[in-house]
Amino acid sequence: MEFVDINTSNFDQVSKIYWEGIQTGIATFETSVPTWETWNNSHFKFGRIALIENNLLLGWASLTPVTNRCVYAGVAEVSVYVAENSRGKGIGKKLLKKLIKISEENNIWTLQSGIMRKNEASIQMHLNCGFRLIGYREKIGKLNGEWLDNVILERRSKLIN
Repeated sequence: MEFVDINTSNFDQVSKIYWEGIQTGIATFETSVPTWETWNNSHFKFGRIALIENNLLLGWASLTPVTNRCVYAGVAEVSVYVAENSRGKGIGKKLLKKLIKISEENNIWTLQSGIMRKNEASIQMHLNCGFRLIGYREKIGKLNGEWLDNVILERRSKLIN
């Protein structure tokens, strides 16, 4: 297995995994996969990684700014998606640990994640990687006609003071 950067040449595989996540109904409030241009413009230029094995993309992770206000320049939102046939094998944890390392190398002091309450595996993975539970947003978004809660987790870097 090796880490690679997400780019135009592998975005089709990233999109496929994203779509698989959308189909679970517990990974995101999004209902469609963005174009490369939209995805590329909304993410940091660092911290956009995929894990591959035998030219097959197993999962991906990325960082997006939470706001353009300069006081929050070191705060990023985390996304982690694992291919349907690679779930339960520690791929997400490998991606998240690598993303944490990359974030600190790029002066990100806080990582945050909003995870649907029903996505217990993702919540546990984040907790196992040093995130802490902050709380939740009750009925923050509607998906397929149902109001859903988001559990809020964050990880403060111990390296960046």
